[in-house]
Order: sequence, then C-alpha cells, then structure tokens
Amino acid sequence: MNAQQHAYLEHYGDRVSFDPTERRLYGHDIAAIPALIAPLIGDTTPDAVVQPENERELADLARWATHERIALTPRGKATSGYGGVLPINHGIVIDFHHMRRVLAVDPQAMTVTVEPGITWERLDMQLREHELTLRLYPTSYPSSTVGGWLAQGGAGIGSYEFGYFRENVVAVRLVVPDGLICELTGDEVDLVSDAEGITGMISAVTLRVQPLAHVSVAALAAPTAKAFTALVQLLIAAKLPIWSMIFISPKMAELKSVAPLREHNGHAVEHRIELPHAYILTLAFRSADAAALYTCLLYTSPSPRD
Repeated sequence: MNAQQHAYLEHYGDRVSFDPTERRLYGHDIAAIPALIAPLIGDTTPDAVVQPENERELADLARWATHERIALTPRGKATSGYGGVLPINHGIVIDFHHMRRVLAVDPQAMTVTVEPGITWERLDMQLREHELTLRLYPTSYPSSTVGGWLAQGGAGIGSYEFGYFRENVVAVRLVVPDGLICELTGDEVDLVSDAEGITGMISAVTLRVQPLAHVSVAALAAPTAKAFTALVQLLIAAKLPIWSMIFISPKMAELKSVAPLREHNGHAVEHRIELPHAYILTLAFRSADAAALYTCLLYTSPSPRD
C-alpha cells in the first residue's frame, strides 16, 4: 500500500488501524494455521484494518479498493477457525464491529433484519423484547456473527427442526466490488451462502425467527453405537416435537466428567455432573411439548438388549 492510499484511509479516524501488532492479530482467525499449510499460505498480515459504520461507507470502500486494486477481506468475529478470514493477499481487513444494529423487526412475518456484525447472543437479547427468539444458532452463539455464519454456512442448535441456516434466510443485501448494492432473495441467496465473502460483502441479512417459548432439555444414554443409532432412528420415525438434537461419544462424556468446573471469582458456578460412559443424546424441546414427548419416549425407546 503506497503513501497516497495510506493517506486516503486516514479519514476513517480511529476506525482504521495501521498498527503492526493489531494488523498481525487480524492475520489469524481463532485457530492456529496447521504447520503443513502455513508455508503454502505465507504471511497473512493485512496492510490495514478498517471498521465501516454503515452500508454507504462499505460501498464507498469497495469502490475505492477496486479502483486501487487492493484486496478486501470481510471479517466478523473469526470464530470458525477454518481460514476463511485470512487476508492471504494482504490488503485491507473489513471488521464489521460497528455494523451490528437491528434494522427492523416484523412480528407478523416472523422476520428480523440485522447488520452482519451483530452477534447471535446480542440479537437474541433484543428479540426477547419483542417476545421473539432465534430459530437456530451456532454453538459459538456468544461471539459469532450473523453475517459470518451466513458466509461460512452450516447447521447448529435448532437445526434438527429448522435445517441449515441458509434455509432460514429470507434476503441479503450485498455490496459487490464496484460498490453497487444488490438485494438477494430466494435462490439468489446461494450466491452468498458458504461463499466466505468472495462474491461480495454482506451489509444486511433478513432471517426468520420464532415466538419466544420456554425450552426444556432431556438427555438419553445408549451403551453402544448400535443402540444409539436405533434410538435416533426411532425418535425420527416418531416425529416427536424436538427442536434440537446433539450427541457426544463415550470418550467425550468421560472428559466432560473430569473437566474443571467454570468459576467466577474463584467459586464454581456450576454443579459437577457425572456422565455415564455412553453415547449421550441431548434433546431440546418446547416445555409445552414435554408431556407428549415424554409419553412417546416411554413407548419408543429401544430395548436395553439392542
């Protein structure tokens, strides 16, 4: 990056950084680059980090960077750990820290429109003010962003009922390299889902939500992989009103039983739960469905001999 380009970016004030240490931090995601891959990627330190405040600034920056032939790398919270936010061509990392607002809530349509930098936890807290909640969210709920999950793709908590995140996205606003802003709906959203920013930078996402309801949790244990498979197949066949389904292996259950408890100011903030050495299936469901679900489980659980 030359002196003229450097001077142009200075109009962002404290929302642009050329600090060597900070730039180095933005050259990594949450994971370490595997030793076999690192030499192939080389230095991933960006030339600058910019935090736009709104869609207009994002479009202006895209237009300027395209004219100057400077690479842009969009970045949410970099929690995926798969290298999707590494600026392998240096250039500028776009940090969406300031673009984290809820733009609109539609209780009738059961949708919400947000900026890409909002975290799932922050969005969920704001939805609760409208008696709404998320349909699904990633396991990195406290720290990952809406835009980041759409760019990365995948499934998460709640996907047993609602599918992949892509299936819950109604519309996307996308800033393309020449600074134009596109509104994507329907199958057009596939141009952005799982694309990790290569087709443009997400400036807003409209996603489906659901009414707020109390959620209950139950855990089932199976001694063998065969019994576990039979249990899951029975639950699916019974079409029980389950919102989310996750499982851990016997080894993971063993590790969880001996893992240190979370602490606050030197005091444990959770109780020790001794898990059986088994395949453990955790079900989450609306409390209103608990009676029907438990009744059905009594008649659909596989025999202990299986």
